[in-house]
Amino acid sequence: MDSKKLTAAIYTLGCKVNFYESEAITESLSSMGVLIKDFDDICDIYIINTCTVTADSDRKGLKIIRRAIKRNPNAFIAVTGCLAQRNHEAISKIPGVSLITGNEDKISVAKQIMERFNLSRHQTEIRILPFSDTLQSSFIDAFNRTRAYIKIEDGCSSKCAYCIIPKARGPVRSKPREDILREVNALVSGGCKEIVLTGIEISSYQFDFITLLEELDKIDGLERIRLGSLDPFFISKELVDSLSKINKLCPHFHISLQSGSSNTLAAMRRKYNAKTALERILYLKNSFNNCNLFADVIVGFPGESDSDFAETVHFIESVRFLHLHIFPYSQRAGTEAAEMTNQISPQVKKERAAFLADVQSRIKMDLIKEYISSGEKANVLFETYKDGILKGHSDNFIEFVCESKENLRGTTGTVIPVSTDGESITGYLMSSSLS
Repeated sequence: MDSKKLTAAIYTLGCKVNFYESEAITESLSSMGVLIKDFDDICDIYIINTCTVTADSDRKGLKIIRRAIKRNPNAFIAVTGCLAQRNHEAISKIPGVSLITGNEDKISVAKQIMERFNLSRHQTEIRILPFSDTLQSSFIDAFNRTRAYIKIEDGCSSKCAYCIIPKARGPVRSKPREDILREVNALVSGGCKEIVLTGIEISSYQFDFITLLEELDKIDGLERIRLGSLDPFFISKELVDSLSKINKLCPHFHISLQSGSSNTLAAMRRKYNAKTALERILYLKNSFNNCNLFADVIVGFPGESDSDFAETVHFIESVRFLHLHIFPYSQRAGTEAAEMTNQISPQVKKERAAFLADVQSRIKMDLIKEYISSGEKANVLFETYKDGILKGHSDNFIEFVCESKENLRGTTGTVIPVSTDGESITGYLMSSSLS
């Protein structure tokens, strides 16, 4: 087999951890001489990295698998990720799948494909390993965007009533600090300026989290550090005070909130109530200049009353998040919440999601207008350049758009905010790091 003639494409569903792992898989294939192409191209190998957070995620994953098989019936079809880990039986029923492997063996997907390409392309091989006690460290040394995601942890030991992910990802296992530092140094040497530390539950990182950030803060050439989702339970005053001393840490945080109602949070089996969450989140926000917050919120959880939902709305208005990921609750087989008798009707869930989205839209517009009115200049890392237009994000993760005669993608620039459409700010580029 001449691997240099092979082509491959990967389709990724779900979280940032999956996207990181897909990058590691494609880098491994590239190192073996395989040409990575777009998923819509005709390829010899297709890899589908699946998600199983909702029933809709499962359906989409199975649909993508069938799409790949239809595109090239003779291709090697490899399926990995959370759906493969939890329900390989459903995948194995699809004729044309060559390899099914779970999350624990994801690091060796590329190697397995190359070993089995000519041996088992037309029969399904299933390799689902039990979860180990330690994390198999994967590494990337290239990045396609101006920021790189760094996986520092896998698994979750929480028992939230709505979530299937602990069964798909296993217990918490963490990447040693020295491995993370080696990976980030290699990326920065290649021109990376911004990293995002990610995991299934980075709040559960098993080594010294602050020491890790302090070491990352010292890396020459690294300009920005962002964090993945934070559990409010993790956001203590002591932690926030330590975070505020990390010079390169961006004033932008994503909070795994889920609800602003203590009743609903208790039913969800979360480890905090609304009062504690509000106090901790506001302390975090007020400890950083121009801090912006994102959050995940589930509406229509079983038993959520009108007053519970009203409490969540009030919570959102009190914190003033820049952005919300709003999820109408979806029953997930195998979870405690799916068996609860007080399910909310689809229509009510839809109405609550729409109402909260409208509230959030107004909050975001007000925040952006206030930012413009302040006249404060923004430091923007430019991510794309097309037709004379640069797009990028400030350190507090507001999207900026500005005109430029030069392609300054991958550089930072000082931008004066001018106007907004409610989603992004149009600004005037004063100077860039190339000036």
